[in-house]
Amino acid sequence: MSSRILVRPSGHAFEAEPSETLLQAGLRAGLNLDHSCANGSCGECKARLIEGRIEPACHHDFRLTEAEKQAGVFLLCSNRADGDVEIEAHEAGTAAEIAEQHVRAKVSKVEQLQDDVVQLTVRAPRSGGMSFLAGQGVLLRFDGMKPQLLSIASCPCDAIQLRFHLRRHAGDAFSDFVFNRLRKGREVILQGPVGGFTLDEDSTRPMVMVAWESGFAPISSLVDHAIQKDENRSIDLYWLSSIPRGHYLSNYCRAWRDALDDFRYHSIDLEPAGDDRMEHVVQRLVRQHAQGASHDFYLAMPGASLRNIHAALTEAGVPGAQIHCQAQEKP
Repeated sequence: MSSRILVRPSGHAFEAEPSETLLQAGLRAGLNLDHSCANGSCGECKARLIEGRIEPACHHDFRLTEAEKQAGVFLLCSNRADGDVEIEAHEAGTAAEIAEQHVRAKVSKVEQLQDDVVQLTVRAPRSGGMSFLAGQGVLLRFDGMKPQLLSIASCPCDAIQLRFHLRRHAGDAFSDFVFNRLRKGREVILQGPVGGFTLDEDSTRPMVMVAWESGFAPISSLVDHAIQKDENRSIDLYWLSSIPRGHYLSNYCRAWRDALDDFRYHSIDLEPAGDDRMEHVVQRLVRQHAQGASHDFYLAMPGASLRNIHAALTEAGVPGAQIHCQAQEKP
């Protein structure tokens, strides 16, 4: 039988199953609870019990002071609920609330999704992962290479395993390094997180997500997080590509579509790979979704296209606070 968890001061609530820790349940529900290692080593997920009972779920190495214990402080990652509880815990609401981090990680997988697209997975130590919001990015620092800013393609619910997408670019040193020389086990420093292209955590409006080329990476993170918060949220995902076979994770998108009742995936081939032109797609999107200002828009597109669609949405009456943009200058 699940327990109801009420979080102060946010007032957010979620259900926790008997088999999961309070941190696991909170992250599953899409809350941005402070955490790092998730295994009892770092103490970042400290919370305070206000009402109800909790019980240990596993051993933790982090030592709470006697004063903290007397005040009801505990670790979310190492305890589960024994019935309904009320707790005090910090949730990051904006990008500005997350401190800059330097995390020493290792490459765990270099997966070639297509001839010219790689999915790079790095693993942070269990003693301290990377805290971030969906849609943000980090600087990857490999020894001997110029740092590269990449959007995180994975959900914030996993601070240990982070995924990134990279397309091959002729003459680009970082691209050449990843495609030709990077191997599993290589050390990398993650610096960040960076960026304010994040989810409006308080909105329940239907969402329109538009990704151009590898702009799918931050959009993927946003979709995963939105689904964690509410699997019934209405989402239209448009993935635009002018590169043959440019929709390199269409199966991933179709899995969302098949599993969710109110999720629609639109795979659009732009010229020269297809017949659609960017300006025509923008016009269709505005006609279909902008009426009544009832949607939130998340757009990872080229700068010129962003300016055009932002102007068109504003002219159609969509408030600026409902238009979230990230310029995606490289495919």
